[in-house]
Amino acid sequence: MIAEQLGTRVATLYELQSAWLEPRLREKGIRWSTFQLLMTVMSAGQTASQVEIARRLGVTPATLSETVQAHVEKGYLEQVPSAMDRRVRRLVLTDQAIELLDEIRSLLNDCENLMMRGISAKDVETCTKVLNHMIGKLEIDLD
Repeated sequence: MIAEQLGTRVATLYELQSAWLEPRLREKGIRWSTFQLLMTVMSAGQTASQVEIARRLGVTPATLSETVQAHVEKGYLEQVPSAMDRRVRRLVLTDQAIELLDEIRSLLNDCENLMMRGISAKDVETCTKVLNHMIGKLEIDLD
């Protein structure tokens, strides 16, 4: 029961954060879906394949392929062949995307500060550890 409540709360927090960020992202000239894609590529690291990014986003590689192509054309992403397997493409943020995410960082900080107002540093640290643990368990299970 507690796990269900926690999962529901995490989902609600995500939806509320999305609703808060979306209009502010539009002012920067990007949509929520672009923000999600760029943040996923950034958090996955420089070695993540396009297939890995699709898995993290919960979409098929074929679905992601069209989106990636559009973002390559916009100058946000590059598709780089893997050094290990030329059939595998890695997604890499361009300098333009990195600059955009740097601009957005202040929005993320504002949102996070709003969410954490009134919560002790110790509680934030504990929550972060718990969420990181949960993320790790799901990532392992998805592999």
